[in-house]
Amino acid sequence: MPELAIIGGGLAGASVASYVREKDPNLGITLFTKDQYVAYSPRDIPFVLSGDIASFEDLMVHDFSYYKDKGIDLRLNTEITAIDLENKSIIVEGERLGYDQLVIATGVIPDIPQIPGIDKRGVFLIKGIGDGKKVKEAMKSAKNAVVAGADPVSLEIASAFLTSGINTTVVAPSPYLLPQYLDPDMTVIVQNKLESLGMKVITGSPLGSINGPGHAEFVTVGKEVMPADLVVMSPGAKPNVSLAKQAGIKIGETGGIQVDPSMRVTKSASVYAAGGCVEVIHHITARSTLSMLGGTAVQQAKVVAENICGGDATFDPVVNPVVSVIAGLQVGSVGLTSHAAKQAGLAPIEGKAQGLTRAHCYPGAKKIYVKLLFEEERLMGAQLISEEGVKERIDALSFVIKSGATYEQLRHIETCYAPPASSVVDVLTLALETFKK
Repeated sequence: MPELAIIGGGLAGASVASYVREKDPNLGITLFTKDQYVAYSPRDIPFVLSGDIASFEDLMVHDFSYYKDKGIDLRLNTEITAIDLENKSIIVEGERLGYDQLVIATGVIPDIPQIPGIDKRGVFLIKGIGDGKKVKEAMKSAKNAVVAGADPVSLEIASAFLTSGINTTVVAPSPYLLPQYLDPDMTVIVQNKLESLGMKVITGSPLGSINGPGHAEFVTVGKEVMPADLVVMSPGAKPNVSLAKQAGIKIGETGGIQVDPSMRVTKSASVYAAGGCVEVIHHITARSTLSMLGGTAVQQAKVVAENICGGDATFDPVVNPVVSVIAGLQVGSVGLTSHAAKQAGLAPIEGKAQGLTRAHCYPGAKKIYVKLLFEEERLMGAQLISEEGVKERIDALSFVIKSGATYEQLRHIETCYAPPASSVVDVLTLALETFKK
């Protein structure tokens, strides 16, 4: 019987196994996953499609031998069909196995729309490496691709198609691209870049149908018809909570598993949950939210591992820092957008600026755009776009938001200057100077 059973082999589940093993060399650990791969993020797949990463196997944090060497029993292609909390057991392919402690890290599942023709050949939902390999093969003969979705992964996939010489269209049902991360005045920078490279972008209209005798040949969007022999559906994701729900574990208002700060589920002190299947608390609103980010999964795994090994760790509320690389643009966001702030009953005030990533006299300086959102004295959101220098600023602003620094404190922050690396006045300083209380 496994002393620790982990359901799910994504970043959360695999990280729990690794961190627990670091702390306890003797605990019996069994990791179950339905996938044939383990310890990778589907977020990395677009960069194999683009050729920036050589192979899908490179996405795995550890190869299979790592788990064997660490004494972790890795069960690939294995589905858990039920959890029995009362008897502290799980059903594995018809067999009942007991556990001392259990971690549910079942991740997310695609929120599949009901579109006529979605089952045709040439239509893909990228849930993991296996799907990514199929898309990579389909790219070899594809001439016209449609990507349905407005999130970062959709746009990274579309960019990969475009750079491979495939005519590419993005169809976004939302009124503008990246609505969870950017305000409309910032997302237009991304859309203009994509369109300048030859990509067609349709917003505010969902994909109507996928057509062809057996294989996709064309799609409809409203009254428009366009050729498409490769269609990728990226409709968004929702927490994969079916096992937890069947076991009677409480599901929160956002659809994720409800956990306490120690990452324990509400019905059992010996059962934890981590990763995209979990509901968390937002630092700014103090309300329940979802955080389907790799960084969140790993941080939660550290908390779970510490507590499994007798510690008393807690997981903090999130601000969800995100950076994507889309057609050469680094697109970053942290905290709330204007729309999300208003939905939470807050009144955002903005500071906005455009600057350069290096001294104006130094070769290679890139434009950088920044938008800061305040609620009175408190920074509650930031959005940045450039070809460089975004990630480190988003990381810094993530710390700023969580530290509670005020506008007056930010206004007096000192910044570095070196012509190859920065302007004498940083763009964040410029944005703060435009803020009017």
